[in-house]
Amino acid sequence: MDAKPKKDANGYAHRGEASGNGAGAGGAPVMSRLRKVWSVGPFYDAKLSGPSPDRFFCHAPDYRPARPDEGRAVAAGRFAAGREEIDCGDDPTAIFDRAGAGSAVYDAVQGWRWLAALAALKEDGAAPARDLASAWCDRFEDWSPAAWSPALVGERLIRLCQHGDLALARGDVVWRSRLLTATARQTRHIALCGHKAPAAYDRLTAAIALCLAGLCLPHCEEPFGRGLELLRREARLQLRPDGGHISRNPSRQLELVLRLRMVEEAFRRRGIATPGFLRHLTARAADHLDMFRLGDGRLAPFNGGYEEDEDATGAAVGQGEGVAGPGGFAKYSGFQRIDSGRAALLVDVGAPDLHEDPRRDRGLYGGGGAFHFAIGKERLVVNCGAGEHLPEPWPDALRQAAAHSTLSFDGADAGDGGATPFGPPAHRRAENDEGQLLEIERPFRTIAPATAGGAPVPSGAARRGHLRRLFLRRGGGELIGEDVLSGVETARRGQWRIRFHLHPAVRASLSRDGRSALVVLPSGAGWRFRSNARGLAIEKSVYCGAGGPPQGAEQLVLSSGGLEAAGDDDSIIKWGWKRVSD
Repeated sequence: MDAKPKKDANGYAHRGEASGNGAGAGGAPVMSRLRKVWSVGPFYDAKLSGPSPDRFFCHAPDYRPARPDEGRAVAAGRFAAGREEIDCGDDPTAIFDRAGAGSAVYDAVQGWRWLAALAALKEDGAAPARDLASAWCDRFEDWSPAAWSPALVGERLIRLCQHGDLALARGDVVWRSRLLTATARQTRHIALCGHKAPAAYDRLTAAIALCLAGLCLPHCEEPFGRGLELLRREARLQLRPDGGHISRNPSRQLELVLRLRMVEEAFRRRGIATPGFLRHLTARAADHLDMFRLGDGRLAPFNGGYEEDEDATGAAVGQGEGVAGPGGFAKYSGFQRIDSGRAALLVDVGAPDLHEDPRRDRGLYGGGGAFHFAIGKERLVVNCGAGEHLPEPWPDALRQAAAHSTLSFDGADAGDGGATPFGPPAHRRAENDEGQLLEIERPFRTIAPATAGGAPVPSGAARRGHLRRLFLRRGGGELIGEDVLSGVETARRGQWRIRFHLHPAVRASLSRDGRSALVVLPSGAGWRFRSNARGLAIEKSVYCGAGGPPQGAEQLVLSSGGLEAAGDDDSIIKWGWKRVSD
């Protein structure tokens, strides 16, 4: 019978096998243990040692609006993240034992999101913040693979650089030394491994955390230098020339700009000149973010983004130099914005970037050709938004093309992940005295699958794809659209749908002819929708772009029937929105 394995000081189990030179059947386990000891044992622990800071030089600002309700919930032991919630009752510190690794709540509490929430309570948040910070140190002060991942350490350091004084408040010298030493050790840790984070945005988070920690803490000069270099490198890799992040997610763009603003402000508070590349990077990213800001001050949700808070978006785009207001063209990120009068039309003309995080293929959204249409502070046509904060099956459902104001196909033609089977799009834009024209052309990526009867779909058409034309008339009082389906076989013509999801505050009524509808905005302004398709219908929809529970809404849906023919294998769907009252 084998002897019970003994554990060394690092928690690794050992049996009495021979070590030898590492060759043979036992060589691989021995070498694996040696690598572990070198990377996370005493040798690695020595790398994290160094002078302990005795204070914060300064704190970075938190541009997110304070939420006292969330702070009171944390103080009462209630923790929520995404679609998960854990109630710890009278002992909030139990959250570190109850939240399982890999869950949204685990990521939130390990990223110390509770510290920002408690900061909204000011002095009343000091005691629970210190209790939670002490409980975390008791369990995770030493390296552990889950709690010390670069992404979570980066989030933790950012929160500490923003609100670390709250966790230190009313603490004695021993507690202050313990927390500041743990903070410095984590800073040195991600200086060594932050560049190895598998997800692109996590590497940016690590870089920003290193910059903030280096500016806010004494004795972190070397990690600060590494952070600046990592930020320079990752910004070059992840931000396109137009300033957009490769995720094409407006909410992620907002988070990035706010954090770059924090680093700039930390430079100012320390009295150190801000590097030129950082000023240029921040201004470029803020300009791109401003493309998504509509008249109500919030964002147009695309690709997993939400409306967000108008104060946060204002803080992101309303500071510093170089912000030129809403831009009309993001060539490399794949967005077009057309403004005329009080109308704003924002269109997705790009393709998802598959290289941001290869593990998250399910995160791709089928919103090619989709658009938002807003009049002043009121939203008319929207997409359904994102569902990462909701239980299944919401997240996958809201990624499908049918959840966007664009063309979609029913059944098997929905393609992978619900996205229509189109390849990379091409787009063109033109302007004359009457208005502005935008064309988006998307070729079919593959031959369509077999029909419902089992017969393969023929493939003899010279052109295959979807062409969408959008023309916003000068003054913004009329939007004219046209969708052309080329090479769409007869069996497929009955499967397409063109959807116009309406904002929950908008109401629609169908006319008797079945080709038009009257839509009324909250202000009472009326818009008439017309189409050459007899199959116009008003159906139920949902809106999740505000980030809360799904809101009931309506959608206008066009389907085949009585269409104008442009060729043997083409279908043309014409439609338009026109203002009928103010």
